[in-house]
Amino acid sequence: MNAKITESYENASKAAGAVATDAGKLAVNNLEKLIELQMGAARVYADAILSNAREALQVKDADTARVYFEKQPEVVRTLVQRITKDSGEALELGRAYADQAQVLFRKSANEFGAAVQKEV
Repeated sequence: MNAKITESYENASKAAGAVATDAGKLAVNNLEKLIELQMGAARVYADAILSNAREALQVKDADTARVYFEKQPEVVRTLVQRITKDSGEALELGRAYADQAQVLFRKSANEFGAAVQKEV
């Protein structure tokens, strides 16, 4: 009787451990993708800011100031488009993660339930 209980416990523990491992892998993979997206975006934003600052430092007279300020709406438009794109990608990563997590947890619940039910 004790051997059967121990075996049941071990089987349930293995099933639960597999679920935890799969969930951990999914979370780490998603986090990696999100960090890559954020690092890429940070680089693009930093480059844009530095480039704009360099151009501002080149302003020497009224004509170069006029040219600089005429470019600013396009600079802002480009950054807003990039922010919109990056936000969309981040939202899609979140949706994909949620979908994958639901599939994983349903599968895991079924497998864990089957392992426990088999032992009962």
